[in-house]
Amino acid sequence: MTTYPEVVRAVVSFLLLAASLYVVCRWVTAPLLTHLGTGVEYAVNVVAVALLLPEYCWTRARRRVSGRAGSFAYAYGDAVCALAGAGHRCAGTVLSALHEASLRLGHRGSLWTASLGAAALVVVPRLV
Repeated sequence: MTTYPEVVRAVVSFLLLAASLYVVCRWVTAPLLTHLGTGVEYAVNVVAVALLLPEYCWTRARRRVSGRAGSFAYAYGDAVCALAGAGHRCAGTVLSALHEASLRLGHRGSLWTASLGAAALVVVPRLV
């Protein structure tokens, strides 16, 4: 059984969260997605460098010993670079689609999104 203060607390937290999410959906999301692309590119590049570093160390040691790189070195490097390129293209496609969708989101769409998000965060955990 829920008491009156619990209901008031849930309603107030729902309204505050819905208002905050409305502002975020309506005016913050599009500029944030514009700048998020650079960070995602940097993250993909860091992962690619982390994947290439062991191969670089192995190839360098191999060249000191035998004078030649390993046979797999170039194939592995090409595969990692292709994977990084695919990551860049995928992230660019997803971020541009999200940016376009956030620009098309009007007042009603932002209100519905904020209300559903607030309901998912406030009402649903109380039901469980």
